[in-house]
Amino acid sequence: MRGSIMLVMVLGLGAMAASAQNAPPMSRVPAPAARTVSPQLSQALAIDWQAQYRKEVEKNQGLRGENDGLRHQLAEYTRRGGSLVHAYCETRTVSRNTAGASNDCARDGYTCEPVSGLCRTSANDSDQCSDGFLLDIDHCVPRP
Repeated sequence: MRGSIMLVMVLGLGAMAASAQNAPPMSRVPAPAARTVSPQLSQALAIDWQAQYRKEVEKNQGLRGENDGLRHQLAEYTRRGGSLVHAYCETRTVSRNTAGASNDCARDGYTCEPVSGLCRTSANDSDQCSDGFLLDIDHCVPRP
């Protein structure tokens, strides 16, 4: 059995070799011809680095000007009286804002209201009155 398998294999290899000898020779495929680039196209593809640099410098100058304008606008928003000024309670009786201004709420008998950051103008209980003041219906009055 082994011998017959070997014989079949040898015969198969011999047939393949014989058919390879009878095959027509392979033809060579010519290489594509090199293309030449026209001088106009070559010039168009060349990058003018100095022009690119000048363009980037101009762009950066424009961005610097825009940044300066935005800084000025932000400064206007956050200055005293500006629209982005926020109040907060620095202490129980002092209201301060992000522009640096402050108000002593105790002078009028009230405390600072923590939600708005402003001095109260009315009170619901005596804890909302500053030291030395008492609640009288809805406002703080000096102690007798």
